[in-house]
Amino acid sequence: MLHASDQAAGLRRLFRRAPSAVVALFTSGRAPRQLAVRTLMALTEGARRVVAIDEHAPEHGSLLAAFGYPEGGDLLGALEGRMDVTETMREVADGLWVVPAAATVQSVALLGDAHHARLEAGIAELQRRADLLAIHTVGDARHLTPFARAAGRRLLVVEASGVGARGACQWVKGLAAAGAGSLEVAVSGARDRADATALFASLQDFTSRHVGLPLVWRGEIERDGLAEAMCTPMGERHPAEGAQAFIRRLRAWSSRAGVSG
Repeated sequence: MLHASDQAAGLRRLFRRAPSAVVALFTSGRAPRQLAVRTLMALTEGARRVVAIDEHAPEHGSLLAAFGYPEGGDLLGALEGRMDVTETMREVADGLWVVPAAATVQSVALLGDAHHARLEAGIAELQRRADLLAIHTVGDARHLTPFARAAGRRLLVVEASGVGARGACQWVKGLAAAGAGSLEVAVSGARDRADATALFASLQDFTSRHVGLPLVWRGEIERDGLAEAMCTPMGERHPAEGAQAFIRRLRAWSSRAGVSG
């Protein structure tokens, strides 16, 4: 028998007209992968389905390794026509699927028209199956991948610590330099609400003095409804987008990566 939350989730997907959001996930703290895992699990609350495209290789903190699963089935296989994109999905927890994409990230500048066509179809299929499509980004604030740049929304989760705060400032600077229109911010591990809001206020002060990047407060991942906030379109400035818009931006950033590389 379905629980009420499961029924509600099914109805959301049945009647949803807009595609699910594509969100690039950045984390700042002493254990970035563990922070990413906690965030992704928080995003599944309310029986929501989350698909995480994981740019990390096994030796660099992949999600499959974090959940104790063997590697395999990179998204690149679907782009080359060797498998269906659904075959790359690995369910690692209730409501959470991982799509390994480390090889795809390494090859993104070499993708041709046929690859991009399959990627567009694949992204559309993943969006159809999920309430949220997250990109577990690799690299640092100075070297954003084309996938991270192409995402329509960006979420920075900051550990309430000195390491988290310092790293968050670097992410803010890097994302502003990359042309991000805004950045959604959540805090993890704060002692209380006052601690969390003080950290966010310090980031706002930093951005206003140095980069001018608008920040959107998404609360604490342990206490607030992060899933509801991230699965809801941000309005006219950030409408829900289909796979075509994502691929258009990805093509642009991929070609720049090819020139710079």
